[in-house]
Amino acid sequence: MMKKIILLISLVLGILTSNAQEGVNTLIKNSPFHFFDGTFNMSYEKAISNSKSLNLSGGFHLQNNSWNTKDEIGWTGELQIRKYLINFKKQESVLSGMFVAPYIKGSYFRTEGDDWWYVQEYGYYDVDDVWIEEDGFYGSYSKEVKNIQGGLLMGVQMLFGNVISLELFLGGGIQYADIEGVDSYSDMTDGIKEYTGVVPRIGFNFGAAF
Repeated sequence: MMKKIILLISLVLGILTSNAQEGVNTLIKNSPFHFFDGTFNMSYEKAISNSKSLNLSGGFHLQNNSWNTKDEIGWTGELQIRKYLINFKKQESVLSGMFVAPYIKGSYFRTEGDDWWYVQEYGYYDVDDVWIEEDGFYGSYSKEVKNIQGGLLMGVQMLFGNVISLELFLGGGIQYADIEGVDSYSDMTDGIKEYTGVVPRIGFNFGAAF
């Protein structure tokens, strides 16, 4: 049974890629924007016909803020099906031109840590009825965020010397976020990853032929 499944997958991939143009048909890309958020994000794009490609992206998020011992970890995954509407004729590659791409994206994040909270004129009476003043207290927190997003992107990808790629895109979609736990005793959302509703997308990627 397993051999039949592998054979079927191989046949499908062979049919999808048999019509692809000559030249660059595979790219490995990186998103510099994500480094500012403590995330390492990579993309793999493969031509599947003369005007279409599959673009798979994955990211790993890791941050540690020592001032409040806050640790964040998470990962993301995204699938795009790209249709190249205009191809740059000077470059012999499917993966060069203006494209439109429906996408689906999922993410998971976990935040843990503790804070020192200052409370003015806070205190309590001990067993001897003596007032004990306190300036603050330590508290720990933990939160998990899961979200799923779907939408549409439009962009342009250029190849330089059929070796280096530069991709620019923008668009948006609808996101649903599920949140469990609290963050630093606050009910406020922590960025776009906790937002439910319409979300924008904009960015760029550098890459190389593979």
